[in-house]
Amino acid sequence: MLSKDGVQARFILAFCCFFLSGTQMLTGTAAAISGIMGTVELATALLHYSPLYELYNIIKAYRHS
Repeated sequence: MLSKDGVQARFILAFCCFFLSGTQMLTGTAAAISGIMGTVELATALLHYSPLYELYNIIKAYRHS
């Protein structure tokens, strides 16, 4: 689970990604990648979930067993 600060940071990052591609500051492939990253960040913020935290917990459990 993401903390409240983590969720707010993801919303800001998603907005920045959408802003860069929407205002045509980025074009072509860079804009497409920015849009995809914005979508992923928005989804993780809305769900309060980060797959990186899950991966970290799995690696930590694997090392201690």
